[in-house]
Amino acid sequence: MPRYEIKKLFSSRFWEIALDQDRFTITEGKVGKPGKSRTQTFADHDAALLAYNQETRAKADAGYTHVSFDPRPIFPKRKFVIAREKEQPQVTPKEAIFAEENPALERTIFDDREDVAAWQVFGDWLEAQGDPRGKAIGLSFGGPEAEQALDEHIATYAASWLGPFYKWYAEGYGVPRGHGPKVMAEWRHGFLHHARLAGSYHGEEMSCAPVLESLLSAPIARFLHSLTIGLYIFDDENDYSGLGAILEGQLPMLRRLHVGDCEFEESMISATYIPDVDHLLRALPSLHELVVTGWMTASSLAHAELRSLVLESGGIGREMSAVVGAANFPKLERLEFWPGQQDYGGYGPLTDYAPLLSGATCPKLRHLGFRNSEQADEFVNVLAESALLPRLRTVDLSKSALTPQGARNLIAHKAKYAHLERLDVSECCLGEDVVSELARHFQADVLIADKQREPISFAQWDAALLRADEQEARYELHCYTDVGE
Repeated sequence: MPRYEIKKLFSSRFWEIALDQDRFTITEGKVGKPGKSRTQTFADHDAALLAYNQETRAKADAGYTHVSFDPRPIFPKRKFVIAREKEQPQVTPKEAIFAEENPALERTIFDDREDVAAWQVFGDWLEAQGDPRGKAIGLSFGGPEAEQALDEHIATYAASWLGPFYKWYAEGYGVPRGHGPKVMAEWRHGFLHHARLAGSYHGEEMSCAPVLESLLSAPIARFLHSLTIGLYIFDDENDYSGLGAILEGQLPMLRRLHVGDCEFEESMISATYIPDVDHLLRALPSLHELVVTGWMTASSLAHAELRSLVLESGGIGREMSAVVGAANFPKLERLEFWPGQQDYGGYGPLTDYAPLLSGATCPKLRHLGFRNSEQADEFVNVLAESALLPRLRTVDLSKSALTPQGARNLIAHKAKYAHLERLDVSECCLGEDVVSELARHFQADVLIADKQREPISFAQWDAALLRADEQEARYELHCYTDVGE
């Protein structure tokens, strides 16, 4: 929830706003007090979003400063409506007229995709050119009573709008799971807004590449906002080689990309190969969020506009650890990476992360996730001594092999972690007594310590250390990261 504050001569005030579908709730008052709340409801989400943006801009103009940070992804993982679960409208297909591009109007949407007025002006211009996409934009702002008309209008022109991609889009109706490429899509304002593409692990059509290329050729995908790519090619390994070259110069408005979003039966994370992550970044200069899931490589990591980067791996590799440590993102607010296990690709020493922990390479970083790591105990100490920690508002160590020793390290450095708004140690290896001890030192609304996978008490840990070194004690007590394969 965004929070704004203003300091006055004798007091300070805060202002918070929370958007929820077709309404938002504003809470305001003196800093340190609960404040008063009020809720406003609008005709639809777009109307609520427009008013939400106006309210936040007005507070910024009034001298309020944005002080809070939400550690969640900027664009949460989509829950797509699968095409075959909906009834396709029965209409007579028509050929569409395509107006010439209007760079000036498109630029206003590119600058602020939530600017309702910009969309409406663009829609009016398209209608004046005889382009049926203009009517789709108008219907999209017509509220619930216009939904059926919008669905029918899209179905009427979908084949013309989507071009070669229509084959894959239409076959989404009635295709059994795992047979044929899987396509899921969402429309917004008459254009494709989100899409998820995945190849097949049965049948002749196995690669996702031709599906993706057909999507990129569709004029209606010009304003695509979010793209998720699942199974790419089912062979000995799920190999995304060449993906950066396909995306080069495409999708100018794409803000979010997730590569490697596979079901377990499609491809294990250790069998998913995503080379040249740096090429993906170069190919999409307007990207705000990138999620990569699998075994990956990159020669460097840098991007002028990226706000959120998530690197999920069962073993990120020695070379990739150093690349992450040297990453350079001037606008990055959220970084999450999974070093993983030595048995599944390994990882480098914590000294690799020295440039990152200096705070110089990612000056706006506010959330750091060091998840799914066998090094979590030691990382607690390293982060505590870094210049980066005081800037962070949230730290996530979940899914790691964090032991009672790691909890002791946190307690020993509690003064340095005390400013955090959230500290996540869930899904680790902490017994009930360990979690209780952490709760004595960290506030309840800050500490997240549920769903411990392999609970180890202080006594169990200390007894194991009498019999073996720390690494052997981990093996003896089955203390592993959550994800390896």
